[in-house]
Amino acid sequence: MKAIRTVLSVVGVAHLLALIALVGYLKFTDRLDTRRMRDIRQLFTEKVKARDAREGEAVTKAEQAALVAKEDAKKGVPPVTAGDSLELKLQQSQIDVARIESLKREVQLLQDTLARQRAALTADRQALDKEKNDFKLARDAVVKTESDVQFKKALATMEGLKADKAKTALQVLIDQNQTDQVIAYLDAMQERMRTKIVDEFIKADPKVAADLLERLRTRGISVAGLGGSP
Repeated sequence: MKAIRTVLSVVGVAHLLALIALVGYLKFTDRLDTRRMRDIRQLFTEKVKARDAREGEAVTKAEQAALVAKEDAKKGVPPVTAGDSLELKLQQSQIDVARIESLKREVQLLQDTLARQRAALTADRQALDKEKNDFKLARDAVVKTESDVQFKKALATMEGLKADKAKTALQVLIDQNQTDQVIAYLDAMQERMRTKIVDEFIKADPKVAADLLERLRTRGISVAGLGGSP
């Protein structure tokens, strides 16, 4: 009996050492950790029926989750058919065409604006050229008039009259809308005679006198000593 117990003890110790060696080997080769030991312990402590129930419940939950995800996918993003894809491409093409047409209209608007500005600039230049030409013609007419022999004779006659009579003659020309001719005479007169005649206009009608003075000024004539006695 003693011998049997000894043999059993030796076998038990040998098995224990073998188990320890196995655990050490598994630990050393990274095949065993605390989590895996817990799983092994649960494997042997959990009953088969409980395991089957737990695994069945996990499968059921996974299937339900997959079904819910599938339904959500159907609600959120419907499947795109070939017809839908073609319709989307057509819509995108229409959007691109509309964008191009909008750009064309903007370019045309800019071109029209530029053309109007150029036309306005051309018109302004032409108007300025016309004003210059009209001014030159007017100056040429003045020069021609003042250099004319008959004009000089009429001027000499005017200067030979008394101031009041010369004013009366010039007033007749004004009444006949020949004010430019009156200005030409006043412009060509000697300053003393011109001053006396303008004095007569001031006495008769200050407005007419003021208009004559302004016209003389624009011809570059400086009328001095106005208002003196004859």
